[in-house]
Amino acid sequence: MSACVGACCGQCVASSLCSCPCWGEKRRTARKDGDEDVERASERREPMTPRAWRGVYASAFVAAGVATWILRDAGGAREIGKAFDWKCADAGLTRSCAHEAATRTMLGSSLFFALMLVLTLGTREVEIGENGGKSARARWNESYWLVKAVLWVGLTVAALAMPIDDYEGLVNADRFFAAVFLLIQLIVLFGWVYDVNEKLMTGMEEGRSGYLAMLLSSSLALYGAAFTLIGFLYKYWAPSKECSRNIAMITCMLILCVIFSVISLNGKVNGGLFTSGAMTFYCVYILASALASEPANYECAPTTMNDSLSSALSIIGFVIALCALGYTAHNASKTSALAGERSGVDEDDPTSRFNITYFHAVFFTASSYCAMLFVDWNDGSNANGAGWESAWAKVACAFVSAALYTWALIAPKVLKNREFR
Repeated sequence: MSACVGACCGQCVASSLCSCPCWGEKRRTARKDGDEDVERASERREPMTPRAWRGVYASAFVAAGVATWILRDAGGAREIGKAFDWKCADAGLTRSCAHEAATRTMLGSSLFFALMLVLTLGTREVEIGENGGKSARARWNESYWLVKAVLWVGLTVAALAMPIDDYEGLVNADRFFAAVFLLIQLIVLFGWVYDVNEKLMTGMEEGRSGYLAMLLSSSLALYGAAFTLIGFLYKYWAPSKECSRNIAMITCMLILCVIFSVISLNGKVNGGLFTSGAMTFYCVYILASALASEPANYECAPTTMNDSLSSALSIIGFVIALCALGYTAHNASKTSALAGERSGVDEDDPTSRFNITYFHAVFFTASSYCAMLFVDWNDGSNANGAGWESAWAKVACAFVSAALYTWALIAPKVLKNREFR
């Protein structure tokens, strides 16, 4: 898993940097004799574009994730635990120091984005200060990178050093915010699949070659992966009639996916074959992750393949999370439904009113989500799996995702007097 996660991280960083102009060129402003305003303007540094500063935060977040992965798997966690007097260093404690190191390291990222959220609360990109330029809070958000890097590292070291008496409470807080991120990720996923579907449909309508083949092949690939995973779940998590609970969850999810897929075939609804295929795979993946979180001593949990499946699901989850964060970073004003933004806004438009607070809130919850991915959603005290709390949280997320997508399909027909974008 470690090598795969590392490769995925590197690929996402590379694609993120290639897709955004991270640094603007220096402004070339001519100086005029006696014109102090123009002279001062010429000395100012070219401000970063919205996509640029979002890309910096996203790339730094991926770097923090890679550091957490290395600390967890490459050793050294126990030595750090002894240095900071962690309870996991005590002999006989079930929880490993690698588990606690991953949780604490991502806690540093959570603290950083929580601080950024508070400092930029209610701030928008076009917030004007007293001098007519951007406000101090907006400038702080998109500059002073060295100061923020030191602050981020300092908070991470503080998270490693601080005494935590209620470690289980910290893990439960991470679980809660991770569940919130799953819902945000769902909204981002909605925006992405609809954008891709619109581009494919537009290409088909314009008669461009290859667009129909791309639409069909990608849709079939998504459905093929989803239904293969469903068969896998039936085989290993519902091996007998006694596993009625798992059978019911898998069957209900299958029925829901079939229902919204059939609805999407109607040309009058707000969806299509590709969007339904993507949502089918996503919902089934979340359900698979939920079943994998069932305690290993549960009679319907597979006695083998737990470790390999957990690794595979963690890789998929990490990649999906990185893609969602990348999409949020570079197209946030198109998908920031939680911030009340309208679609069709150019992120690099100087009049953009993207809510900076929303951006940091997403990365705050993403820090908790990555922490849970690195520790398999458990608190380290239970050797039998992640536990029922995590399993039921992800089951709820899977079915809420399916229900929300179904509503997105039929809402324009049900609420005919409202305009949907």
